[in-house]
Amino acid sequence: MKKFVVGITGGIASGKSAVSGMLEKKGAYIIDADVVARDVVAPGSEGEKLLKAAFPKAYESGSLNRDVLREEVFSDDGKLKRLNGITHPLIRKEIENRIENAPADTVFLVVPLLFESGFDNLCDYIATVVSDEDKRIIRLKNRNNNITEELARKFMSAQLSENERITRADEVIVNNESLEKLEARVNGFYEKIKCREC
Repeated sequence: MKKFVVGITGGIASGKSAVSGMLEKKGAYIIDADVVARDVVAPGSEGEKLLKAAFPKAYESGSLNRDVLREEVFSDDGKLKRLNGITHPLIRKEIENRIENAPADTVFLVVPLLFESGFDNLCDYIATVVSDEDKRIIRLKNRNNNITEELARKFMSAQLSENERITRADEVIVNNESLEKLEARVNGFYEKIKCREC
């Protein structure tokens, strides 16, 4: 039976992880693209072999040093394209496999760059989590002491605009207030998804 796939996306520090955690607590079946991305380059995997060959510097300590890899690819567009060329097909194949074998009829697919990566075409319905820029900056700085306001804004401007994500989504989950208010919104959203055939 074909699964009903609900995409969850949002800009950096918008609250996607909070939303997916709340959905999971309610019993939703979650596939998180960030987790899949780590799994496909895990030690001993085909992805690790390909990455090692393409980026030997990132493996000088014996295992993948993500900071070294990040530094190497973000200063060079060609290397970033090469990295995406290796990882994106592996991630997509694994996500498709997990959707197909999911033990639930409805699957929630959490992808930060859902539209940018073209993963939106795996989804039947898409919700974007939105939050005011100043709140996202505070969250980013709380998450990582090394992030300045300038760097936080740089991260945000490298992604799709909030407006474009809203326009392309079927639903918007606003995360500007307390976690309790967010949870109430997520509960309503989950019930609506569950009852789409009620």
